[in-house]
Amino acid sequence: MPALSFAEIKSRVGEHLKTAVDAEDFDIKSAKLEELQGLWKIDVEFKKPKAMFSETALLSIDATTGEVKEFRRGY
Repeated sequence: MPALSFAEIKSRVGEHLKTAVDAEDFDIKSAKLEELQGLWKIDVEFKKPKAMFSETALLSIDATTGEVKEFRRGY
């Protein structure tokens, strides 16, 4: 099964951030497809509604299913 594209992963990151931390405003700072591991590794900066400051997180997402394998807030 082919890996999800960057555009598909960006959409999934938005869904996961909304669910995990209720954030809709985010920027991807870096993204790398680790083909041997079958994971997208993504560093994001996000801002929760009414928050004064941005926060960061690291997500590891399965490259074929889009399932979150790891989420680290404040990374």
